[in-house]
Amino acid sequence: MTATTYADLVDAHLADPTVETLEPLRDALRSAPGFDPELRVREQAGALLREGRHDDAVAALEASMPGSLMSPAVHAMLATALRRTGRAGAAARHARLARAALDGILATGDGTAEHPWSVLRISDEYDVVDSLGTRPVSQGLLVDGPRRTDRLECQDGRTFHFDVSRVPGPAVRA
Repeated sequence: MTATTYADLVDAHLADPTVETLEPLRDALRSAPGFDPELRVREQAGALLREGRHDDAVAALEASMPGSLMSPAVHAMLATALRRTGRAGAAARHARLARAALDGILATGDGTAEHPWSVLRISDEYDVVDSLGTRPVSQGLLVDGPRRTDRLECQDGRTFHFDVSRVPGPAVRA
């Protein structure tokens, strides 16, 4: 049976977390209503969380779905907001989805120039780097024919590469 809904695609990927199940899900999300390559909801929800408006943050983050479905940060923020509103079960589910989204990115490569991690949006790069316990100090776009790779140099001396060839938006276009 071919997966035809977002839920089917997510279930297929969670059951078999490979690049082969991730890419059809990402393709569907790129054309999803509300897909925002800039993921502006992060700023809005972050402000709401800082103001203690947790229910409003949940509403804003949930309204960004399905376009933000595979964003580690969106699920982590949802987990935080839901936990603060006393919805521990839903918070735990979104914490698992945040980890699954991150693991999906990490499964696409090893972060080297030869095998960069593939991302759906630029903010995913920062989610990965943050999960590795470091911060970027510089970012540069490398173009090799149709392949576009972001190179992030981090404060701890490590350098990571991300394939952004399929990330929509002016930041990755020639």
